[in-house]
Amino acid sequence: MACVPEQLFGSAVAYYARYRPGYPQGMVDELAARAGLDGTQRVLDIGCGTGKITIPLARHAREVVAIDPVAGMLARGRQAARAAGAGNITWLEGEASQVAAVAAPGADLAVFAASFHWTDRPAVLAALDGVLAPGGAVVVINDVLGDSEQPDWVHAIARIRARYLGARRRAGTGIYSHREVLASSAFCTVETLTWSWSRQLTVEEVTGLQLSYSFSTPALLGDKAPAFSSDVRAAVLGLYPAGVVTEPFRVEVLIAARP
Repeated sequence: MACVPEQLFGSAVAYYARYRPGYPQGMVDELAARAGLDGTQRVLDIGCGTGKITIPLARHAREVVAIDPVAGMLARGRQAARAAGAGNITWLEGEASQVAAVAAPGADLAVFAASFHWTDRPAVLAALDGVLAPGGAVVVINDVLGDSEQPDWVHAIARIRARYLGARRRAGTGIYSHREVLASSAFCTVETLTWSWSRQLTVEEVTGLQLSYSFSTPALLGDKAPAFSSDVRAAVLGLYPAGVVTEPFRVEVLIAARP
């Protein structure tokens, strides 16, 4: 992957593993069916993090090759895979730009779950054209819930984050529109799927979640992290004294194939 500082995400590994949401198994099952997975394919999960989609995908593949540039993320992914009994996952340290060198040719699917925006997208797609099998496809998954649809506690925390780190995003590209890039690549036949769901979070889970984001990791906050976390807790409890909030999700899944 491009421009992913080890320190930035390395400082967030524990929070990412514990607080970042996974994907509903039903969504993964339908995605696998749409992508034609029947348990015989080799799948690449590029920018796999701690395996949030790697592990549920593994039940639909012969092998999943999970690639990430952050060693700590891979270590947590291996732990989670062992706990889930998913023994058909290979965990490899590497950048998306190195996919041709890291992954053997002939894979059937390449998945980017909230990771494609970190890469040099045209270059990575060109590399995948040489890596994926003739019938192979690329899957890009991103959150598409609009700002106006976010709950009030999300906006309250955004104001706190801006107070600590400034209004300008300190990390991450903020680029999540991928259809045109895919349409200009070898994988220009694009199918779109959308899923929505929600989960309940405690105040402690909300606070930990903030430290998993690239734009407010412990590495960015430095010695201000405890005060930031304290302010987040206070703001959420001020809005929800019972200490429980609802986090909504809507993700867009792009399945891009060669014509």
